[in-house]
This record gives sequence, C-alpha cells and structure tokens, in this order.
Amino acid sequence: MSIKIITNNWHIKLLALLVAISMWVYAASSETSVAKFPSTIPIKQINLSPGLIAVYDQKEVKIEIAAEPGTWKQLSTESFTAYIDLTGLSVGTHDIPLNVTTLVSGLQIVSKDPSSVVVTIEPSLEKEIPVVVRLSGNAAENMVAGDVIFNPSTVKVSGPKSIIEGISQATAEIILSGEAETFSKSVKIVALDSQGKPIEYANFLPQTVSAEVRIVKAGNVKNVGIKVVTTGNPEVGYYISSVSTNPSLIAIVGTPEVVRALSSVSTQPIDIGNASSTINTSAKLSFPIGVQSVDNISSVNVIINFSQQAITKPLTIPVKTKNLPTNLKISPQTVDIVISGALDLIRGISSDNISLYLDLSSVSAGSTISIQNGDFVLPAGVTLVSFQPTSVTIVLQ
Repeated sequence: MSIKIITNNWHIKLLALLVAISMWVYAASSETSVAKFPSTIPIKQINLSPGLIAVYDQKEVKIEIAAEPGTWKQLSTESFTAYIDLTGLSVGTHDIPLNVTTLVSGLQIVSKDPSSVVVTIEPSLEKEIPVVVRLSGNAAENMVAGDVIFNPSTVKVSGPKSIIEGISQATAEIILSGEAETFSKSVKIVALDSQGKPIEYANFLPQTVSAEVRIVKAGNVKNVGIKVVTTGNPEVGYYISSVSTNPSLIAIVGTPEVVRALSSVSTQPIDIGNASSTINTSAKLSFPIGVQSVDNISSVNVIINFSQQAITKPLTIPVKTKNLPTNLKISPQTVDIVISGALDLIRGISSDNISLYLDLSSVSAGSTISIQNGDFVLPAGVTLVSFQPTSVTIVLQ
C-alpha cells in the first residue's frame, strides 16, 4: 500500500521535486551580500565658482555596498561616482558632505569612509616662470654637460594663490648616464620646495619642455671650497658661531671657462629656523651647469654651531675697602660699570653679583688710588667692558 502511494503518478511527483530544487537554488543564488568594495573611489569636485581653487588632502573614498552575487561580478571603480558639491562656497575652510552614487540597479551603498571632506577654498593664481635645469649623474669620461637650452624657456604655473606666490621657477631634472655627445629629450617639469620635494597643487602649462643638453670636453681638475647656504634665522638671542663641512674641499672638472671662474660649490639650502643647538646634517651640492665632481661626490656633511649673542649691561656697584683707617673714607663710594656676556647669563646679573675691593692699608688723606681690572670679582662668563671713575680719592671722615 505504501509503495503504491510513492509510485502512483511518480512522474508528476518527480517534476514537482525538480521544480522545488530549482527554485531553492535560484533563491540561494539571489541572496544579497554586504561587504566592502575592494577598490577605493576617486573623489571629484563639482560647481566650484570661477577664479577659485579647492585644496583637500582626501583624494579617495572607501565604500561598503549591498548587492547580489551576479551584480558583484560586474562592478568596477567606474561603476561609482564620488564627489563634493562646492556650489556657492567662498574663500575659507569648509566641511563638505561626500556623495557617492551609482547607476547600477539593485545595488545599495551602505556606508562610506570618509563621509565628509575638509576643503580649503582659495583664490587661484597664474603666472609665468623660467625653467631651470637640475642635473644629476655623469656624462662620459672626460666629458661634462655644458649649456642646457629649453624650448619653451618659460612656462605658466597655476594653483592656489598661497602656494603659487612662493614659486619662482620650474625645475626640469635631467639624469646623465654616460652621454658622449649633445642630445635632446622631452622633460617633465615640477616645482620643488626647499627640501627638493615636488610641490603639490602646482599645475604647469605645458607640462613638459624640450631640452637640448650640450656635452663638451672637461677642463682641468680644480679644488674648490664648499659654501653652506642656509634659510631662516636662529632662535632669538643666538647666532651662527661656526660652520664646517666634510670634506672641506671638493675636486671639480668641467668646461674651462666655468671652472676658472668658480671658487666654491654651494649646498642646497639648510633650514636653521629657530635653531639654538648644533645642526649635523647631510646637504646635497648644487653644481653649476658644466661642472661635476671628479669623485662623484653629490653631498657633504655639514655641522653648524650656534652661540648666544653677547649683550652689554650697565650697573652701579659699591666700592668695598680693606684696611682703611677709621678716620678716612673714599670718594666716590660707587663705580659705574658696563659688563658683557651671553644673553641668558647677563639677564640674571645684578650689582650684588659683582664686587670691587681696594686694599688701602697705607694711604693718607688726599691720596688718589687707581682702580684696576683685577680689583673686580666677576661671575664666570661675564666680561668687564668699562668702568668710571678709574680712581678714588682718600678724604677725612
């Protein structure tokens, strides 16, 4: 009986089972999954007013999405658009909501990181600046790079006013690798800061220039000194007391006329802003066009020492005596002095810290006693510059 129940209309029951299995597989394959999209989405800006420029450090956004497996397979970074809307915003700093959209149907954006972007809006500035060369590497043996001619020789740079105002030249870097004759090449240009790093938000037109590098025979070897170039000022009250380099001399070779006129090679600028203690650093050398190091030296060690500035201070101190008879006294009884020393030291010195002793064991009324530098007792580090009067008179009480 039970077998009949199973076998009766078996083909219909089998068909129903297959349909049920198919529907379960379809339902399982259609389940939506939530996960982070594996790539970041670039952030664009829209609707910025003419004459302004937006500066922001956040360039990409990470997103989390919900989509069916079939949809996931079709996605790429081009499937999404991330943007900040700058409509109506003026100069200043703003926290702008970040929008992420997609045209893919059946997809939901669950979260975004970040959700907003801090944007600084500035006036834009454009100006024309010259192109200068930055050479590295070496030409063939006994050959050096001579003149470098750029076409065009000037370019336009544009960007945020606060950045562009500080840019005075565009740099084209050319790396020599054993060239024996004049050559030409297209070179990308950049603006470099005092550390030799590219400056962001500086846009050039054109972005590349044509450079003709003339390779010429090197002249005689010559030893020249090294000039340390600094920027900024030491801490108030301090000055550069000494500068040394290792090596102190460098052997150069190059075009004869340039080598003859050269007495030193400069370092790239070293920042000494607010410095008061010794700076020990490595600095790259800036070789003129047509000159290179014989020993391929490109940098030197630089030591810059600082000392406190000496200042002067006037004081009035009493004259103290030894062995003066009781019926006598001195006139005057004070001396005006000027002392000198380091700023921090002199600030704390008063008349109580300085003594003047005179030994008057064998004097009489009317005698004049000269005051000598050795009669003063001064704190360490303090120098006596002058004193008045230079003598005292012995008078009766």
